[in-house]
Amino acid sequence: MTTYETKPVANWNTRDFQAYLKAEHQRLYGVPYVPMRGYQAEAGMLGRWVGTKRKPGEYGPEITKRFIDMCFADYKPSIEWPGVSFGWMQTYKGTNLQRVANAVEAEQKRAERNEGVDDTWF
Repeated sequence: MTTYETKPVANWNTRDFQAYLKAEHQRLYGVPYVPMRGYQAEAGMLGRWVGTKRKPGEYGPEITKRFIDMCFADYKPSIEWPGVSFGWMQTYKGTNLQRVANAVEAEQKRAERNEGVDDTWF
C-alpha cells in the first residue's frame, strides 16, 4: 500500500493528508488527532483545498501542506486545547494561508526571473 511518506506531496490526496495530520499531531502534541465534525466532513474540506479525481482543488497539495505545517508550528497546546484539526486551522488561521500563498508567489517570481540565467560561472 502506498502512503503519503512514499509519494511526492504534489500527488497527495485527502487520505494522505488525513494520515499526515494524524501522524504529525501525535508526534507534535502526543495526543490522538480528532477531526472537526468527523473524518468524512474533514475529507470534504481537504478535497476542496487539495482537489479530487473529478475536480481540481482551490489551492493544491503543496500550498495545503505548507499551510498545515505553518499552523502546527504556530500552535501552542494547552490543557484545555491539547491539539488542533484541519477544520480549526481553516477556520481560525486564514492569515497563515495568506502567508503561504504570498511565499509561493514570491518563489515562483524568483524562479521565473532566474529562468535561463547561466550560473555556471558562480
